[in-house]
Amino acid sequence: MADLSSYEFRPARAEEMRDFHRLVRYVFADNSTPSADEEAKDPIKPEMTTIALHRGKLVATSGGFPFRMRLNGVEVKADGVTAVGTDPGHRRRGIVRHLITQRLKLAHSEGVPASILWASMGAIYQRFGYGLASSMYSYRFDPRLAAFQFGNESPTGWVARVDREVALPIVEELYDDFHKERNLMLYRPPIVWKEGYLEGKRKFHFAIHYDQGGTPDGYVSYRLREHTNTEDGPNQRFGIHDFIYGDMNSYRGLWHYIRSHDLVKEVHVYVPTDDPALSMLLEPRSLRARWEEGIWMRVVDVQELAFQRNYQASGTASFEILEDAECPWNVGSYCIESNGIEREVTRNAKNVDFRIGINGLASLISGHTSLSGLCTAGRAEVSDAGKLPRLDSFFSCRYKPFCIDDF
Repeated sequence: MADLSSYEFRPARAEEMRDFHRLVRYVFADNSTPSADEEAKDPIKPEMTTIALHRGKLVATSGGFPFRMRLNGVEVKADGVTAVGTDPGHRRRGIVRHLITQRLKLAHSEGVPASILWASMGAIYQRFGYGLASSMYSYRFDPRLAAFQFGNESPTGWVARVDREVALPIVEELYDDFHKERNLMLYRPPIVWKEGYLEGKRKFHFAIHYDQGGTPDGYVSYRLREHTNTEDGPNQRFGIHDFIYGDMNSYRGLWHYIRSHDLVKEVHVYVPTDDPALSMLLEPRSLRARWEEGIWMRVVDVQELAFQRNYQASGTASFEILEDAECPWNVGSYCIESNGIEREVTRNAKNVDFRIGINGLASLISGHTSLSGLCTAGRAEVSDAGKLPRLDSFFSCRYKPFCIDDF
């Protein structure tokens, strides 16, 4: 690693935040010029940052949000890393590695067992121990072609478009109930709903599904705009942010609502890889499903994260981490014991079932990739291949990991 003695690393000060945001916008080719009021409302606060300065000039940035994330239905703390960037004149010197390592040490000292991020380049963060923890499908489809193959009768209940101010407390509660059982979805505090859905630039519409008794049990938040690539006929684009449903009746009801927009040429939505639409449609290829990567996760504290995660099956699993340059406290062997409800994780396990890299462990713990898949990819090595079916079942998740919230 290059000599970093000429650099100062510390949290940004309030008066440095304008330079902080200016550098971040440059790095990510954002040519907007936000007002002073907009910059003041930015959710990244000075105490959440780590920056690098060279001769008094800010040359690299990073930040982190104190998230509460679901991990197979259990809430865990996660450092949501964001705004990582370096001035081109100071790249290839190990500055980002130093910033990330400092953030990992800080998270560990504060009892935060995981770090998550959206990667501008996966190659950057895999070097620091991050593993792919979620993925998704992007659907882009003509709603006229997206009919169900069976059960096309109208679902019970109804859907109503509701003003944002009226919808917000309803959809907050629906989202909260929905996300609790999911995997890698983030808790949204009231400030996120208020600033992101009421006061933000993105003007969302809300359509709420009500069951036969009039109880809200699902919703879709979306934006409508003209589709510039359409020369004639329907010329609107229906861009979905949240598609939240309590059961398959509300799922179908919301799907019917989306398809009722006769002037829409294209619906765009991101869904988890276990979304049911691909198994329900008369012509699944009409969705034009495209796989995309999602959240990358870094295991900050192996023992704590393995303990906090829920396990569906009873049994034991033992494994060893042979190296971890950024978080050396993780090196060692572990044994997880679970009865399907409670679990215990101990160190110094004997006769481990498998050895796994820290990147691979993130993919395994999140439920994104099975141990069998990781062994095939060379990210893990099992002592007895006959144990793989049991170990795959042990680490399985009820829902595939999925996160829609950008940060």
